Amino acid sequence: MSEIVSDNLTAAECSNPLMSIDTSFRSYLNAYTRSFSNHIVGGALDYALDSDFAVRQKIQSLSAWNKLSKSINTVDITQEAKMLFSKCNQAGMLKYPEVYDIVRKCADRLEMALPIVFVREDTDKKIIYSIASDIIEPCIIVTTGLIDSFTQEELQVLIGYECGKLQNNHIAYNFGCVYISNALYRFLPVTKSYTQPVGNQVICALSEWIDYADITADRAAIICCDDPKKYSSIFANILDKGFVDFYGREQSDVNLNKALSYSNESRMVMSRFLKPKNDLTKAERRIVAAEEFIRSDGLYLWRKDLEKPETGCISLQECNIRCNIISGKSTL
Repeated sequence: MSEIVSDNLTAAECSNPLMSIDTSFRSYLNAYTRSFSNHIVGGALDYALDSDFAVRQKIQSLSAWNKLSKSINTVDITQEAKMLFSKCNQAGMLKYPEVYDIVRKCADRLEMALPIVFVREDTDKKIIYSIASDIIEPCIIVTTGLIDSFTQEELQVLIGYECGKLQNNHIAYNFGCVYISNALYRFLPVTKSYTQPVGNQVICALSEWIDYADITADRAAIICCDDPKKYSSIFANILDKGFVDFYGREQSDVNLNKALSYSNESRMVMSRFLKPKNDLTKAERRIVAAEEFIRSDGLYLWRKDLEKPETGCISLQECNIRCNIISGKSTL
């Protein structure tokens, strides 16, 4: 009988370090969910803008939204997924490995499950979007036109943004915006199954939500960046190349220097005295809001590999207050 060298291990077990590894399912589950659950505050992820979650809660309370969202989740997204599975290539380690590696890095940094990645080869347009529902696994869709047009850093920002959309349950609301937008180059799904008029309350709430949702998803993209301090210049480069987003917005007139100048000026202003700058475009406001997050402690909650400055950081709560003001929709 083997000599007992501890309360639980034999001498043979002690000589093999693999024997000390806990392979139980409970330990695996705890390791997988521990860090993610620590980032949930009041039902939302801690990096998310508070107004994003609040407006979605308001939208969910509208009876007209319940009917629209049911059609979106059961028909529109399902039909979109069927098209993707039948016509698109799935990215992986052997096919489109550069895209797969970016998605994997973003998923790791956001501590989320790896989404399925589809590459559409049927268009040269620069398109990226995401889908998910109760029955459809989270998917990110990119076109070859997008892959060929942007650098790795730019793709990382675009894909990080979509990961943020998936992680914060934005997809049904995104598809809801398809029903209220008249933008010429907006995303057009395979099917728009809801045939009734969309109520004014839903239209107003979704229109309000888009800007808040952008700030949340931008924060996810910042977390995904190799160097978050380069985010604003990367984002501006993406827009300069004529990128048109899911909502049909083309914002190539963004002035990065103007946005950064206001960002530097506003840092010296206390939150209660901060005022929105009316001559900034929405894209420029997003840059200013992004710079606020970059100097908040929220970034360092997710990126433990980055060295947090000893001074100059603001709290996530203050960051949210300032971003709401910067967005032009809230004042103290």
